[in-house]
Amino acid sequence: MAKSTSSASAKVPLARKQFLSLLLANPNHFKKPAGKSKGLVESFALDTTYEELKCVGFNPELSRLEGVVWIKQSSGFSGGICTNGSQEYVSFFLSYDDGATWLPQGIVNFTVYDVAGPHPLEYAVSLPIQPDKTLCFFPNLPLVRAILSWQVPPTGPAYSPVWGNSVDTRIQVPGYWLDLPFPVLLDAAKLQLPPDFAAIVAPDATIKLQAPKALSAAELKAQYAKSAVPPHRFLQSHIQKALANPATLAASSAYFNGLGFDLAAILAALDDFDGDTNFEQLECIGLEEGDGGPDALVGTLVIKLPTGYLGSPCFAGSREYVAFWIDWGAGWEWSGTPSTNVHDIAAIPKEGLSFAVYQPVNLNSHRKPCQQGPVTAKVRAILSWDSPPPSNDPDYVPVWGNRVETTIFVNPGLPGVVGDFTPYISTLCGVDPCDIDQTSGWAHPGAGDRPFGGAITIYGSIPGTLLFADPPPAALPRYKVEVTNLATLATQVLTDPFTITIQKQVGGAMPTSAQQVQTAPSGLFTYQQMTPSAAGWNIVSLDGLGGGQNPLAVWNSVAEGLHRISVTAYDSAMTPFAAGSFLCAMDGTTRQSVVVDLDQKPPMASLHITGYKPGGVGPCIAAVDCATFAVGDVICGTYLMSDEHMGSFSLTAEPTASPGSNFAVDGVAGNGEAYPAIPVTTTSKSGVWTYDTAGLPPCGYTIQLWTGDRTIVSCFSNWENNANFVGFCLVAAKK
Repeated sequence: MAKSTSSASAKVPLARKQFLSLLLANPNHFKKPAGKSKGLVESFALDTTYEELKCVGFNPELSRLEGVVWIKQSSGFSGGICTNGSQEYVSFFLSYDDGATWLPQGIVNFTVYDVAGPHPLEYAVSLPIQPDKTLCFFPNLPLVRAILSWQVPPTGPAYSPVWGNSVDTRIQVPGYWLDLPFPVLLDAAKLQLPPDFAAIVAPDATIKLQAPKALSAAELKAQYAKSAVPPHRFLQSHIQKALANPATLAASSAYFNGLGFDLAAILAALDDFDGDTNFEQLECIGLEEGDGGPDALVGTLVIKLPTGYLGSPCFAGSREYVAFWIDWGAGWEWSGTPSTNVHDIAAIPKEGLSFAVYQPVNLNSHRKPCQQGPVTAKVRAILSWDSPPPSNDPDYVPVWGNRVETTIFVNPGLPGVVGDFTPYISTLCGVDPCDIDQTSGWAHPGAGDRPFGGAITIYGSIPGTLLFADPPPAALPRYKVEVTNLATLATQVLTDPFTITIQKQVGGAMPTSAQQVQTAPSGLFTYQQMTPSAAGWNIVSLDGLGGGQNPLAVWNSVAEGLHRISVTAYDSAMTPFAAGSFLCAMDGTTRQSVVVDLDQKPPMASLHITGYKPGGVGPCIAAVDCATFAVGDVICGTYLMSDEHMGSFSLTAEPTASPGSNFAVDGVAGNGEAYPAIPVTTTSKSGVWTYDTAGLPPCGYTIQLWTGDRTIVSCFSNWENNANFVGFCLVAAKK
């Protein structure tokens, strides 16, 4: 099933060409702010003419959310492959309560260019997550929301991008496997240990679980007796095992016949196939590059039915295999066959459950400098349920599954040479170095202007590292990460230990995961990521933090102002390799290091009650904090927020059902304001607020001022000051 088609791009409109400039001049150019009517110039959103998020899935083995984005036009992306291009951002959220609340998981981005030729080009993005787990017999099917936005990072789960779209899907998070935290077992079983027993049990105690059991043919027959799952579905793997062992064919035949199966009819059904997609279907495939980790092919698939997958999550279930093939122009080359575990899920939603597979690949030999033109290739993926497609047949037709083809684009660059240990910085907290202005040190210039603070994770790669081997080769490079204060020129070598997770696959075995503490004896860390090969692959990530793959260092910053980050690598003979250079079209510079601005201070804020309007009418009469008012009065007050990088402020009241519905700020209905409505040049904002108590029950109340800046703090959040409260009592109005 080919998806690639030719695309003759129409003339790029000014709203696309000048998108960031229009937002810089007027943040409300495309969207009217809440409670206001001025500023809107042209109203549109969710335009998918140029890019579209097509599919989202979850890889339970690697605990990664995956998304596939179609780039649909050959122009409109701010420049060709010898420029900095532009950025596509994908933000992920999880909901465990059917969308009532959304938990941010992180944001990833990739670079896109004007590229001539067949389109769509299919890109993939990956984000490691740590979802909540349950016991295997409790369904754990959270919602995922992914939002694609060109050039401007999404700001929350309700964000509506001008260029881009959002996708909601349902995933299955597997239960605890092998090791179960003891407190989780007690809580699930509603048990409480006597005090003497509880006192001697370690808080992190675990219980060893049994390995999930594979169901026998007899058990599967009983399980599916009242379902529409055909015998040639649930007996497929058992029959394949019998056919692979000719010495036991007679015994196997007697066993199946003894269970009452019509073996001839089952074998005929297995031979008469053309890719059945009633149970599962491969939907999207794409190429992921960057973030310091391995390049990888990604596939997303949907599980459609509640039964037919060889057991519930407490059993072994079955596997969905996806074989990837790449054609560089000389025919199909097999690139690997990843798989994912699936089960019978009685509570499956009507839209199904979305899964994903992930296959690291080595693209070094195909990468070219941008001056030599774009590098594209065809990719074919074959989905086959419970039976891996042969690695020597790109035309294989599975019994259960389907085939998808697309076109991928390989980012320009120099081919990696084994033994050349030139290091590259890939991201800082998930922000591309070319998306950081080198004068201000702020990320997302013109679309956020965000400094950094707290623990800053520096991600990068050394592409010339030896190909994957197990055990790892002894000649892994070492590297040094330095930070220079540009005000004092003092240089610090980063040596703080940090814990990484190394996920590894050797040959066709299932991936394994292990933790390792990275230390820097004599100021040198040891590089852990190796280029994938036929022998396998490994993925290095930072425990508990997102933003990319292959962390080089964690900088626990405390200073303020501009600092330069640089990396040097060394081989076993201590030969230094300076950081590789990269061209950033944002400022036309060629960089080997990255300058960032540090902000370690939360906003300053204050909140006060200054008066009230009796019965909600007339001017405000003077009052103070902690006063008593009557139901129907409108309370008046003042607020103040100041910060070098103001982000947002909002007011809430407790206890109320709708904290923002009764507020007005500076005469406008609503409970606050946020960037970009607050211009980047604003460092202090003060004003007045009112709170209408009409319809509220008599009670004691508090009003809280929430403030936050735009700083990227420890890769996840921002600096906040939420310590400002005022209280009041509300009594019944006199009749």
